[in-house]
Amino acid sequence: MNRKLSIVILAIVIIMVSIVAYSYFSSQTSLKGKITVSGANALYPMMVEWAAEFQKINPGVKIDVSAGGAGKGMTDALAGLVDIGMVSRAITSDETAQGAFYVSVSKDAVVVTVNKNNPVL
Repeated sequence: MNRKLSIVILAIVIIMVSIVAYSYFSSQTSLKGKITVSGANALYPMMVEWAAEFQKINPGVKIDVSAGGAGKGMTDALAGLVDIGMVSRAITSDETAQGAFYVSVSKDAVVVTVNKNNPVL
């Protein structure tokens, strides 16, 4: 009888600890807030997709993404107007000195396409 009672008590303790741990950790991971992003047109479509997927997992976070060119992204980020500046070029030492740093997310390329009927070809 003592063995059965011990097993039941242990099971109850495990369940209670699990419930408390779940409620603690789920409240710690629910993100809320707003993230603003601006910059490079080349990165805009990818950032919009990433933002949508992130918001599916974290519905309490609103992400505003706007394009306008790499220069705008850097200018807006350094001025504190946005949280993330999308830049499709190398950052300068002056920008680094102002606090900018980069996180590489992709590589792009430019491909020339010419019509076979082009008279210059």
